[in-house]
Amino acid sequence: EKAESILRDYGARSVRRATEDKERKKLWAARKGAFGAVGRLSPDIMIQDAVVPRSRLPEVLAETYRISAQYHLQLANVFHAGDGNLHPLICFDLRRGDDLENVRQAGRAIMEACVRAGGSITGEHGVGLDKSGYLPLIFSDDDMDAMLRVRAAFDPSGLCNPGKIIPLPRGCGEARAVATASLSEDGIGSPIVREGNAALAHARASDTPSLVPRATSDAGLSGRISEARVANELKRLVGGGNVTKLSETSLADTYQVKISERALVVAPATAEEAADVITLAARERFALIPAGASTFIDAGNVLSRSNLVLTTRRMTKMIRHEPADLVATAEAGITLREFQNHLREKGQWLPIDPPDDGTATVGGVVATGLSGPQQIGYGPPRSFVIGLRAILADGRSIKAGGNVVKNVAGYDLCKLFTGSYGTLGLITELTFKLRPLPAETRTIVAAGPLIALLTIGGTIARESFPVAVELLSASLATQLGFHIKANESALMIRFAGSARAVVVETASALKKLREKNILCSTHDEDEEVWRGVSNAATRTVNDLSWRVIMRPSDLTSFVEDVTSLEQDEASHIPLQWQAGIGDGRLRAMGGAPVYHREAVRTLERLRQTAEDLGGSLVIERAPAEIKNEIDSWGSFGSTTDLMKRIKNQLDPENMLSPGRFFA
Repeated sequence: EKAESILRDYGARSVRRATEDKERKKLWAARKGAFGAVGRLSPDIMIQDAVVPRSRLPEVLAETYRISAQYHLQLANVFHAGDGNLHPLICFDLRRGDDLENVRQAGRAIMEACVRAGGSITGEHGVGLDKSGYLPLIFSDDDMDAMLRVRAAFDPSGLCNPGKIIPLPRGCGEARAVATASLSEDGIGSPIVREGNAALAHARASDTPSLVPRATSDAGLSGRISEARVANELKRLVGGGNVTKLSETSLADTYQVKISERALVVAPATAEEAADVITLAARERFALIPAGASTFIDAGNVLSRSNLVLTTRRMTKMIRHEPADLVATAEAGITLREFQNHLREKGQWLPIDPPDDGTATVGGVVATGLSGPQQIGYGPPRSFVIGLRAILADGRSIKAGGNVVKNVAGYDLCKLFTGSYGTLGLITELTFKLRPLPAETRTIVAAGPLIALLTIGGTIARESFPVAVELLSASLATQLGFHIKANESALMIRFAGSARAVVVETASALKKLREKNILCSTHDEDEEVWRGVSNAATRTVNDLSWRVIMRPSDLTSFVEDVTSLEQDEASHIPLQWQAGIGDGRLRAMGGAPVYHREAVRTLERLRQTAEDLGGSLVIERAPAEIKNEIDSWGSFGSTTDLMKRIKNQLDPENMLSPGRFFA
């Protein structure tokens, strides 16, 4: 009904609705037969594939017709209006001598027009041989060099489809150099480049001589003199008030950065300043920890060394928001809460729950890849990142992705940087695809026996369309003010969407709950309820927190195991927990254990249980005494060598958050 109303408002002469499957297929027959029908116009067709912001489609379509007329060619357009993906079908006849060259020229002109409109050279078909020459239209040499490095990590000998995607005329020697780079024995270290362009290895770092002797922060008097000189140079780059001793900040209590008490916290205001800082750090071989609000700076294993904490807290600009295209770009240092507030003014939002109380930056959320309970309904952060800019370990700035919601040009480095925890580069800018704010949200809160809630929650997750189905431990539910009896838990179910859908889904869920004699209540104004759950995840730096992911069907037995620990003082793990019934996610948190060795044994047992079920257990935060005895991530299995090769390609000196993944 809403779609029909909009169509008529914009002048539709008629609107037909399919009432049965047969009629639906008949309506779609025209679209499915479009490409074949064009064969009636000419014997040969060049099918192009490009994408532009959907609000620019009218002008770009007009430009494609102008270009086809310029080259005396007939053009038919088939396109996806919802995401800006267009397919100009260039009609020609190979028997005419100049048609083929005209098609090539027209094809390139169309690609250039799409790029000028803020689009990309391919929305769904990718880059092979024909379009590799167009890749420089949207990516710089540094961007493509980064892609070559990642390719080399997967295919060190360059065996798979050589010559595809990256244009060979500019990169053949460089591609061989990257592809034949040798790894050090442990997979992380300086690559040995046998041939090719030396610019692939720290080009910017070698542009100027070192300001001070290469030294670490613990090299005695000479080291302290070097650090003083570097500190002065950093102040010159970012301003004196933006370089602080770590010991003078709240981060001084964070266990991981105690490695170097003389470490500095540097806060650049722009990506250019950040690049200069990283270039300086590369020259001096200083270990650098990329950070946003520093809420997850202690994630992973204890860092092997640290000299600089590079924070994006001054990089907080909202760069652009295009409501018509459902796209927004911001600097990485803006908090997720501030970013959402900007979007709400236009009735839109980024459907990502904060992994904390909302103080995490958008860069930090992407760098960790973490979200909250509504992941079941909307997906993880990696689903919404369509473009980013990052600074590599040698100070070079690269771009990945773009400004359109559909884009398969080059390698998807956005996915690679999501969840990389600052080990591959500093994210400075992010572009997200957005969603309209739901017309209505409603939350059901139910209290009852743990197993009963697990069972009914799983049924609702499978048979309805909730955006969150979260089970809370007894202690966490009590802390949030829910009224539960002894030995009970709480279940939170959220629905979002059109008012009609929310009413129907809520009524269905309530019926299922009441049939099992489970007490429940509904909340129409439910933002505060979920904010409390997010706030519970924000703890002091000395707390212990860990998370598990497994198949939802295996969650029941694991939750029972964790529940037994909640009241078991012998486990030495004080905890509260919350579990996503629909996606098999559990997050536990508590105060720092008194007896860390016993806590380690308990965590090892839980990890083994999770892995036996095909899942994993990751330690988010813990005192150094615990992280020194148990790996934060567990086993990466067969991906370990690949992870090390990617790290080696993008950070050969191991200067970015060294040791975070591999202790």
